[in-house]
Amino acid sequence: MNEPLIITDDRQMAEDLLRLAAAAGVEVLTCATVDRSQWRAAPVIVIDIAQVPAAVAAGLPRRDGVIAVTQAEPAADLWRDCVLLGVQRTVSVVEAEEFLVETLGGAIAEPGSGGRAIAVLGACGGAGASVFATAVAVAAHRVGRQVLLADCDRWGAGLDVVLGVEDAEGVRWSDLAAPAGRLSPELLRRALPGLALSRGQLPVLGFDRAADREVPAAVAEVVIDSARRAGDLTVLDLPRVPTAASDRIIEIADLIVLVVPADVRGCFAAQRQVERLRSFGAWAGVVVRGPSPGGIGADDIAQALQLPLLARVRPQARLLQDLEHGRPPGTDPKSPLGRAAAAVLAAVEPVTV
Repeated sequence: MNEPLIITDDRQMAEDLLRLAAAAGVEVLTCATVDRSQWRAAPVIVIDIAQVPAAVAAGLPRRDGVIAVTQAEPAADLWRDCVLLGVQRTVSVVEAEEFLVETLGGAIAEPGSGGRAIAVLGACGGAGASVFATAVAVAAHRVGRQVLLADCDRWGAGLDVVLGVEDAEGVRWSDLAAPAGRLSPELLRRALPGLALSRGQLPVLGFDRAADREVPAAVAEVVIDSARRAGDLTVLDLPRVPTAASDRIIEIADLIVLVVPADVRGCFAAQRQVERLRSFGAWAGVVVRGPSPGGIGADDIAQALQLPLLARVRPQARLLQDLEHGRPPGTDPKSPLGRAAAAVLAAVEPVTV
């Protein structure tokens, strides 16, 4: 079967989509309910968004080429189902006729590209990697970037806890356990819990409280690839202990930021991480966090590790109090964390704007 598939039980929507198919010069199949064999075989699927929950309940696999159509603004709870189903884009039947004609005709426009991925790794426990990853994401969001902040450390407290959004509704890693095909960056952003900032919501992808497994490497790669194709920035907080996902992220990220406390313990621990990064051929740089109890300089640490020094982070007054009261790091561009985050962003141009 080579025909596009239209799924809707709404007579008016079916007539509108058949009219657009005629304009595209293609024959289509239509059905009122979801059929598993048709779902797998159709090159393109245009599904009434009202049918999406039924498709998810039927256990249909995520796949490429799924467009959800609607005649009104979808209810908030439908965004999560769209992500689970792998919906590439959600459009209005009335406002996106040209796009639908091209889609039904087989000319689905490819998403953009040019996004970047920054992975942040702590040299040792207490290095402040999670806080710095958050600062980088917040700083990028502040200057107008589309950003996804991802927590990849199952054994940490959780970035959602650091940011106070642990009770927010939304998609977690466990909901993306076995993706096939592509994720829609726009729909994923809408479906994730978000941190409220002055320029809107910063989406945060983390673990649910009952998470009992690591992030699959394939899932992490799909998330990064989707964001890259959309031109978005992904900031990932990595665990110090190697996992399949963190190894894959190190391989494909544009920059690995190694956060190193300015003390002897941090330097020795960092050396082990540097050996790991080199084994993957990763492009990495160092962020040195002070104060240094023994007077070790940031340049000395970078030289010893044979990595470029991306930034120094001086002690930031009231940081712990700010975190306890829900004030995320990186919001003040003149703060030590804000300045260091900006330096890291500058290292992966064209991330900054």
